[in-house]
Amino acid sequence: MTSANITRTEAVANENTAKNVALFLVAPFIGLAYAVLLPFVGIAMLLVTGAKALVAAGALAYAGRLVKDVALLIAAPFIGLVYAVTFPFVGIAMLLWTAVEALTATVAKIEIPALRLTPAYAA
Repeated sequence: MTSANITRTEAVANENTAKNVALFLVAPFIGLAYAVLLPFVGIAMLLVTGAKALVAAGALAYAGRLVKDVALLIAAPFIGLVYAVTFPFVGIAMLLWTAVEALTATVAKIEIPALRLTPAYAA
């Protein structure tokens, strides 16, 4: 063997040693991260498995209808309040609309002889 091969082998050995020491020092923190995150991973897996079972059983559609009904039950008083507040304004607007239509229809029927003009194409 040449001295160049021995030097390269020693450099690789030193690099592996440094990596092993770094992993040795970081290993407790990696283990701590696993221990802390394990309950959350377990809960997530339970939720995913449960959701798949609900979709397969068709219970998700029933739950959706139930949530919609409860939301409408909660929103109903507020919707009613909006109707009670806005209906007087809607009624007044409808009365004004009807009055304007009646006035414009009446004005269209009135003939004023002094204002009767002959169109330019009829002359």
